[in-house]
Amino acid sequence: MVLAKSCNIVAVPLHRKLKEKKSYHKLNSKNQKMKLKSLAIIALGLISSAIAFSQEEKVDTLNVLDQRVTIIEDQVLTSKKLKISGYLQAQWQSSQIDSVGKGSQDMKVGTAKSGSETTDMNRFGIRRGRIKMAYEDFGCTGVLQFDLTEKGLALKDAYLNILDPWIGYVSVKGGVFDRPFGYEISYSSSRRESPERSRIFQTLFPDERDLGAMLTLQAPKTSPWNVLKLEAGLFAGNGIYQDNDSKKDFMGHLSYNKTLTSNMKIGAGASLYDGSVAQTNVNVYTVDNGAFVLNSNTTNKNSFAKRQYFGLDGQFVLSSALGLTTIRAEYIWGQQPGRSDNSSSPKSGLLPGMDASNAALVSATTYTANITTGAVTVTPGAAIGTDTYIRKMAGGYVHFIQDIADTKHSVVVKYDWYDPNTNIAANQIGVSGSKTGKADVAYSTLGLGYMYRMNNNIRIMAYYDIVSNEKVNVVSTALKGLTKNLADNLVTVRVQYKF
Repeated sequence: MVLAKSCNIVAVPLHRKLKEKKSYHKLNSKNQKMKLKSLAIIALGLISSAIAFSQEEKVDTLNVLDQRVTIIEDQVLTSKKLKISGYLQAQWQSSQIDSVGKGSQDMKVGTAKSGSETTDMNRFGIRRGRIKMAYEDFGCTGVLQFDLTEKGLALKDAYLNILDPWIGYVSVKGGVFDRPFGYEISYSSSRRESPERSRIFQTLFPDERDLGAMLTLQAPKTSPWNVLKLEAGLFAGNGIYQDNDSKKDFMGHLSYNKTLTSNMKIGAGASLYDGSVAQTNVNVYTVDNGAFVLNSNTTNKNSFAKRQYFGLDGQFVLSSALGLTTIRAEYIWGQQPGRSDNSSSPKSGLLPGMDASNAALVSATTYTANITTGAVTVTPGAAIGTDTYIRKMAGGYVHFIQDIADTKHSVVVKYDWYDPNTNIAANQIGVSGSKTGKADVAYSTLGLGYMYRMNNNIRIMAYYDIVSNEKVNVVSTALKGLTKNLADNLVTVRVQYKF
């Protein structure tokens, strides 16, 4: 009994404990479910926030990227408007030494040191170091081009070209740019197949450029009238130097270019130059019956001598199994005012007809003494200026270029000539009393060349000029050596890099 009682006493606590334990598990399970539910809600909230944040970030990123793309497009558009190009020509030249001890007048690099050569001379130099900047926008183009060599920095182009925005037929150009005469002047030196332009162009149009304004008429490429182009303008006539008088020179070039077939093109043009050169002296000479005749009318000084040229040019291009064949030719004739010793056109900021070699010439200062009083009267010399020599001239060139099949090699043959005085024969030059001299001697040049186009940027040229001059009959100091052909042939080797 006692034992049973004892057992009951023991049994009750165990039962309660089991019951309490069961209740605890239920409560604990319920709490865990609540916690899991809370955690799930919190997790869903975090995930929703993350998604919302991610979507917000995605929208912002797209906006930023869009802005960046817009900026890049603007920069690309601007860079398309601005074009920077140029080319570098490094060359070596070797010339014979003539009987007067001078090298070829066609040598364009280096300078001679008196007495340093006896049989030939050779020079290294940078013939051209061009950098060109052009900006085009709304039909307007502004161009600046400079030439940087060991001789210094020089301006080559500085002009603005405006194309009419309505029909695209008319453009106006103003500043310093290529003269609109013939074909070879505006044909870039980076593309030309001979080292230099023809002698007649170097003489009549030194530096190729002039200061002025020009009108161009040409239909758009979609028009059948695009084959015709007219360029005409007014220019200072002093090259790239300052304008110094109110007279203006007219230049015009009418050209026709047409593609006849897929492998044949032709071109033709006619040019006119109508200008003047100031007469800085009363002495004006013209040719009559094989000699210069003086006209010293007082009205001659500060008047103007006519400077007039006419030109014809033609081009022919044919593509065949032999390669690309190109033939170009020009012929120029007209009237050229110059000096007694030089038939070149003016290229200075001084009065036309004068240059740095004779601008300072003055008549001698005179001193008059009074024997009685001992007083001395000083009369300063007055500027002499230069006599004007008016010559009829003619010249031109024929240029043949043949690519060798589809290779990178080409051969070149060019013949050019310049007769500065067509009214004077060789045997009349230097005759006593004729006032003729070395400026009246005609020259011709046969050029033989080879070109290798390594790629679109690099070109190598080797060229040999065979120069011939008129042979005079008179032996004189002024015409020394010209009784025979001068030894003035020239070799040019050039490497060009274009960018």
